This record gives sequence, structure tokens and C-alpha cells, in this order.
Amino acid sequence: MNEPLAEQVVFPRRLGAQLWLESDVSSTTVENLVALAAESGLDLLRVFLMWPWIEPEPGVWDFRIFDEAFAAAERHRIGIKATLTANSGPWHIGTPSALHSHTLLLDPGHRPAVERYVEQCVQRYARHPALEQWVIWNEPFNASLGPPAVPSRAADERRAWTALLERRYGGDIGALNRRWRTGYAEFNEAGFPEEIPHPLHKAIAWLSYGPWLDEYRHRSEWLRTQLTWIADLVRMHDAHTPTCINPPSVFRNHAAAGYDFPALATVVDVLGASFHPPWNFGFAPAPRHASMMASATSFLRGIPGARRVEVTETQLGNVFYASPNPTHVKPAEVASYLLAPIFAGAESVTGWSLNTRRQDFEAGDWGLLDDDDHPSDRSRAVARVSACLVDLETSVGPWEPHPPRALVLCSGDSQAVQMLDKRVSSPSEAADIPGRREDDAIHGVFWLAASLLAAGIPTAPWLIEAISAPPPTPDGLIVVSHLVAYSEEDGLRLLDLVEDGATLLIDGTTGHKTPDASLHRPWPGVLATALGFRSFGLITRQEGFPVSLHGATVGRLVLALSDLGFTDAAWIPWSDVRVGDRAAPLIWQRSFGRGTILVFAGALGPSLVEDPGLESLLRYIVAQATPYLLEPVRPLGTDAFALRVEGTKGVAVGVFGRDEAERLGQPIPMKLAPGKYRDIWNGGVLDVPSLGETVIATPDGLAVLVPAETER
Repeated sequence: MNEPLAEQVVFPRRLGAQLWLESDVSSTTVENLVALAAESGLDLLRVFLMWPWIEPEPGVWDFRIFDEAFAAAERHRIGIKATLTANSGPWHIGTPSALHSHTLLLDPGHRPAVERYVEQCVQRYARHPALEQWVIWNEPFNASLGPPAVPSRAADERRAWTALLERRYGGDIGALNRRWRTGYAEFNEAGFPEEIPHPLHKAIAWLSYGPWLDEYRHRSEWLRTQLTWIADLVRMHDAHTPTCINPPSVFRNHAAAGYDFPALATVVDVLGASFHPPWNFGFAPAPRHASMMASATSFLRGIPGARRVEVTETQLGNVFYASPNPTHVKPAEVASYLLAPIFAGAESVTGWSLNTRRQDFEAGDWGLLDDDDHPSDRSRAVARVSACLVDLETSVGPWEPHPPRALVLCSGDSQAVQMLDKRVSSPSEAADIPGRREDDAIHGVFWLAASLLAAGIPTAPWLIEAISAPPPTPDGLIVVSHLVAYSEEDGLRLLDLVEDGATLLIDGTTGHKTPDASLHRPWPGVLATALGFRSFGLITRQEGFPVSLHGATVGRLVLALSDLGFTDAAWIPWSDVRVGDRAAPLIWQRSFGRGTILVFAGALGPSLVEDPGLESLLRYIVAQATPYLLEPVRPLGTDAFALRVEGTKGVAVGVFGRDEAERLGQPIPMKLAPGKYRDIWNGGVLDVPSLGETVIATPDGLAVLVPAETER
């Protein structure tokens, strides 16, 4: 009698890369590239189904190179993330020259052709064994162009605009006219914001924000409408394969990109994103990139309606021609860009790109392989990541990331007001002034999240509307920085959290206005009334304000301080943290219910972006106000962070720091529970003494630790 076969362990597909296919690629090249992908440890390949190549002439369909890619992927047991390019048609529908783009549908007359293209692609591959996912639209966004521009608005978009206005103003055209300062008789007379002013008034400072605030809502709805249309077309022909989108502007002003993330999350099965240092991280140095990606992954996971999340694009090779911030990546950085989001909860991470383009834009950029399509040190690092993940899953079983203990709040509505403060109100004069830029709030959110993570507190950026449900940590830290506009309902939710035991840290530029861009009186709205304090206005100085801790200068705050007044004796100033030439208190504290509130007089997040030296002050605030939130497993220095995952068979910790040369040969000091740990990444066993402090000697700044007694 034969022995029963041992149960085979099936590991999830976690690592991918874009397979770039030229129109004239040979079958041999396709096979070699897919074989190299498998050799590099990749189990996913993303393939753009380029419409201009698939339908070179009207009604002539040519899938040769894509058929060969799917067949090769099946042979090498690789899943295909098929990306539709329905928004970038061939020359014969009126869109010549472009190969792929980010634009929305340019002409409603293109719809029949789009439907035929989607039908041809989906029906061809829906049942293919290699198909893993449909990416229905690459890097969708719907940008605001600002007052001087007059974009083309088709009839179907104008109908959607009219319908939105009727809903938002409850069918009362008088309400719209009062907010817009117009005199329309019917909603269908109301043009788009760029069409309303006299041509000589388009860029003056005193335009009504009303039309532009409504236009943000329209752009987000119109983006969702077009994505939903493509998703529905896909599901008409394939009801089973997961769908995905990858918004690229998570780190930019969400209102400017037209993002309503909860709405976007409902369109697809998997909410992805693009995290590209050359495009996204001009505001942050290289040692912060991996922690930014981990924080952004946590942000995606916290979006209401998001069922599954992934990173659909991240940098795998050198960038010279593309992006405003050309960047080379070393093998260890590639490894951290893959591992950190996975430890933070991404199902998979797919890089751009396996191989380089051969012609035109980005030719020679981004490749994991070298420019001759040969293995590189980067591709060998990916193979090492793949082996590490198999060992990790074998050791601890399927895992989930450790939930956040701190939330840093953001809001699309607030960023819309901030965008208009920058763009509508004297855009030529706003220039690049720290504290007044349209990306200041969201950049500050991610700096704060990364800094708190480095300090040893699991942290996630979080939408303010998502805290209406019980937060992941009722007694945690809630940071509200440069949230320039919020509603009374938002303020009441914050008060409820504090009453239930949270610590709220709110800074001096938060709550200045309502989401309708009206000044809060008193400022900051319901919080001022309930807590016995208010701001009488802003104290502005372009050179900023020095900050001292225990008498020593630790950094400088940007642009403005809130002129605070306190009417409740419960407020106590921190005597050891001072600001400005007169050394006034910077932080005030009081209890409220079971929780605590800290008011920080300056703009905390934007100041961190400009002066990272202020991280020492943030660590001091955490140590004084919320020491109980510090993880028992954490780096003890400032140049590393740790992410903990909890598996069915044990706990693992990923450590992410600078490489040995950047650390000047020094090891990474760590706080760990006493015991023995196996380092999956570096090999060997780490023996932590009873005091719980040790060092990790890792050449490339990475470590993956599991208890030494876990099964291999």
C-alpha cells in the first residue's frame, strides 16, 4: 500500500515585475525574459495589452506577442497581471502616437471601440491558466488644471456635472448662486469653474471657492464613473478574475488628483498603488523611502471598502531620463521596497520594470535586468527576497501585519481647500513657500507616519472619515497636523476618541476653516468650544521659528504659529519645549474624559518635511505622552524601523535600516524580548540577553527575525 502524499504547501504569489513587450519582439526574446523572471524569483508578471499593437488597423486583431507571453508564463508557473489600455487607443479612433496614458476617455464617441477592445482582450484570456488579475486602468487620476486652463468638457461630462450640482444643492439653484456668487436660473446653465469668471478675472485672488470645491467632487465622481464602466465591461466577460487599479498620487494632494479613496476602493477587488521614489519622494531622502511605502500600504488597508491591497508599481532599476528626481537603486533598496510593503500588509509588490524599454521615453530606464536583458545584482536581490519569503511563511505560517497604535489623519476635503488656497488665491504669488504648498499636508502626514514608525510605534496614515467606526487602537495616538479644514462632525469624532482614552496631538494650522472654506469662529471649531481654548489668528514669519528642548535648539518650524488663548484651567504648558525668540510655550496639554489632548502651536508635519531634525522633538513628545505605545520590538537608533507580523505559527520581525557603509560600519541596536532568534535574511542565530537589548550586524541594513525554535 502506498503512503499518502504529504500535503503540499502552496505559497501566495507575492513578487512581480512589468514585462515590457516591444511590438516586434521575437518569440525567443519573450521566452528568455519570462525564464529570467522565474530565475529572479518572480511569480507575477504585469503585461500591458497595448491597444495600438493589438488593433493596428480597424477590425484587425493581432495578439501574437501577448499569446506568447501568456504561454511562456504558464510554462514557468508565473501569473499574469493583464493591464488594459482602454484610455489610449490606436490612431484610427483619433488618438495617434500615444502608446499608453493616464487620461480619462477623451471622446464619448470612442465608447463602442473601447467596448470591442475590452471584449477582445478579456474573452481571449479570461480562462487562460496564467491569468492572475485584470488591472483595468493604469495609474488613474483626474487632475485639476486650475483657473487659467479651459479643458475640453464633453456633453456626457456636462450632464454629470449638472446632476452633481442638483444633488449637492438639493435642487435649489438659489443656494448654488449664493455660494458661487452667480445668477443662474437653471442648473444646466452652471458652467465649469474655469468657464465662469470674466477672462480678466480668471486668476485673481477673490474668486469664489464654491465652484472649485464642487469641481473636486465632480472630478472624483467622474473618475470613479469611468473606472466603473471599464470594470463592468471586464466582469461582463470574466466574472471571476480579480480586478485592480493603481492610483499613482497617494503621496500628492488627493483633491488635486481627484481621489475619493473609499469610492475608488469599491470599484475593484484589489486596491493597488504606485510607489515610485523618482516621482513620489522628492520631499523625502532615500533612508525614508521604505518606511514611506510601508506607511502608504497601511493607509490603503485602512480605507473603508478596501478588501485587498497591493503595490502595483515600485522602482526596480536606475532612472535617468524619467521623473523629476532621477534615482539609482541598490540591491538592498530594491529588497526593502519589496519586503517593507509586504510586512505592512500588501498581498504582493510588482516592480517597474523587468526589462527596459528599447525606444523613446524611458528607453534604458527602470530595468531590473541590465540593458542587455541579463541578470543584475538587483535581480539577484529579488531572488533572495523570494527565498526569504518562502522561509518566512514556512516558519510562521500565513501572517497579518501588526495593527497600528497611532493614526495620522488626512482628508480629501481639507486638501481641496488647501489646493485652492494655493491655486485660486494668487497662484503666481504662492510659489514654493513651505507651509503654503498644496502638497504640504499630505507630505507631512507621511513624514509623521514614517517618523513615528522609526520611533517604535506602528503607525498608519488614516482618512478622518474612517475613524467613525471604532479605530484599530482605542487608546492610541491620533495626530492631526495641517488639516486646514474639517467639519463639526469631524471635530466631534475626535472628541469621542479622546473621551474613550485616545491621546490627540493637534497642531496650530489644523481646523482653521470648514470644508466649505469658511473661517472657524472660534477656531478650531467645536474643539475650541468643548475644550476651553481657541486661536485668535496666525503669527507669520517667512524664516520660521526656532524650537528649543531643555534650552537647546532642535529645529525650526515653518511660516506660522497659532496665537493660542486658554480659558480652562485644565490646560498646562510644557515648560521644557519652547518656540520663538521669546521662548514661549510650544505645547499645551489637558485631560479630557479618559484621554489626553496636546495642542502644538506650529505646523508639525510641514515643519518635519523642511527640518527632519525636529524628529528628536517628536520622539520626546511620544516618550512623554504615550510611552506605553512603544513596541517591545524596535530599533533603538533613528535610522531604522521594524515591522512585526503575526503568523499562525509564530511572530516575525522585519528590520529595515541603512547599509553598513552608510552606518559607518556600526551595527543596528535593537530592543527585543530575551531569547534566540533566527535571522532568515542574513543567516545565523541572534541570542538576546535578559535585558532585551542587542545589536544586529547586517551588511545591507535588513534582517528578518523569527524565534529560533519555529519550524523551518
